Amino acid sequence: IRIRDLRIVQSTARSEHLSHYLRQSIVAQQLSFPHPKLLLWPLLFSINHSASNQRFGVMSLLFLDKFFKITERGSTVSTEVRAGVASFLTISYVILVNPQLLSLAGVPASSCVVATCLSSALGCFLCGVVGNLPFGLAPGMGLSAYLVYGLVLGGVMSVKHALTSVFISGILQSVFAVTRISHFFMLIVPLSIKLSIVVGMGILVSMIGMVSVGLVVANDKTLVGLGDLSDERLQLAMLGVVLIGSLVYHNVKGGILVGITTLTLISWYMEGGAPSHFLEWPRLETHASDYIDLSLLTSVDSLRTMLPAISSFIFIGIFDVSGVMFGLSALADLVEQDGSVPGGIWGFLGSGFGTVAASFMGCSPIIVTVECAAGIKEGGRTGLTACVIGLLFLLSLFLAPLLGSVPPPATAPVLILVGSMMMSESKNIPWDDVSEALPSFLCVVMMPLTYSITNGIVFGLATALVFYVTTGKFFAALKAWIARIDDRDIEAGTPLKRTPSFVGEGGTVVRRPSFLLNEMEREKIERKERE
Repeated sequence: IRIRDLRIVQSTARSEHLSHYLRQSIVAQQLSFPHPKLLLWPLLFSINHSASNQRFGVMSLLFLDKFFKITERGSTVSTEVRAGVASFLTISYVILVNPQLLSLAGVPASSCVVATCLSSALGCFLCGVVGNLPFGLAPGMGLSAYLVYGLVLGGVMSVKHALTSVFISGILQSVFAVTRISHFFMLIVPLSIKLSIVVGMGILVSMIGMVSVGLVVANDKTLVGLGDLSDERLQLAMLGVVLIGSLVYHNVKGGILVGITTLTLISWYMEGGAPSHFLEWPRLETHASDYIDLSLLTSVDSLRTMLPAISSFIFIGIFDVSGVMFGLSALADLVEQDGSVPGGIWGFLGSGFGTVAASFMGCSPIIVTVECAAGIKEGGRTGLTACVIGLLFLLSLFLAPLLGSVPPPATAPVLILVGSMMMSESKNIPWDDVSEALPSFLCVVMMPLTYSITNGIVFGLATALVFYVTTGKFFAALKAWIARIDDRDIEAGTPLKRTPSFVGEGGTVVRRPSFLLNEMEREKIERKERE
């Protein structure tokens, strides 16, 4: 063995003991000990086996780095894995809260845990493997609350109608993403209404959490009133608000999950209800036919009932996914100069396909979660972060008995906290402009007061449309649009087929009606004419 070979083996094995043994073996060979190679054969076999394993590990890391462009985006494999774990710890409360909500609509809690994990994992893998985006996808708590309280418990439709609406909205959302119709929706809806939808959903989600533990109760005289503060369940829930809020304030990793676990253990100690076993092979207690009925689409009455729900799921999905995805991409420095997000279409498709899969298993729509900002702050920049989140969702499948027995006092504080986080978007609404403030206000307050996200969106959009005309903004936009068209024609010297009084010699435009021009535009036209 030459010294060069010794250095290669040393760098491969990375073991001081092994290096010392090799040196002793070489010395033995130099001193002409009998059969010195016999001493080296077991060692060389061990080194070769160790080097092969390490070589396989290095090749795997190189493949991950090249496939996800990890180095190109200024990250490392270990950073991406750590970011995925951090994001999952922040999102994982959904596995606990979502089954509690949907169980009120008749979906078995254990089945809902399986549905939540599988559909979330599907969305994460699509977004990560194909789109190479560090986003986690999971059921939206606002949409779950709307499905349960606004549709099923509100008496608007049955569970089968509601989940069939979820199925149709998932398909349409995917189609809209491919055809860029979703981009058109984002252009025509005012930003203030988009922000108001988020704020209104936050208030509704918080109210649902307060009602679930009796903090807000019905009152015949005032419609709503304060609950019994001496109730132990209510006291435990308020303790949870303080506990989880404090953990989040101090940026404790997985603080929400820690709070839920602590409150669950206290509730089990006070009232019982702990599961007899924690682990179980994942299984669905229901079939897709229990939730999806496509024959409903052939009935005019059913379509009339389902159309508002389908529209709400689509609009909220598009607004939520696009807004959250752009914000997270900006945080991760992934936004291109033209404002686009590379691979962004797979954020919509991951949400759409995940929603379709979720509806078959009795789960609410899948969206890109804002909570995965925790992973981006940890350094997540590529799809490997999303894949780690998906793998952890799959591992959670085996904890269905445990996750399905979490009591409401442990999940209500999370709903209140999520609502307060969603309220932060209100600071971006221009409250000093009444033409935007009033539609935004109606959009926000109609959601919790009518227990319907649809009503809030309809009131907000309708009022914004009326103000768009009455304030003159429509005519100003029309004027600017006509001016842009004419300016292009003037610059190109293209003849226009218009009223002869507006066409000069040679068919080129020389003037436009004065009421469509301001001073700058008029000077520009005159300069063009002189040239």
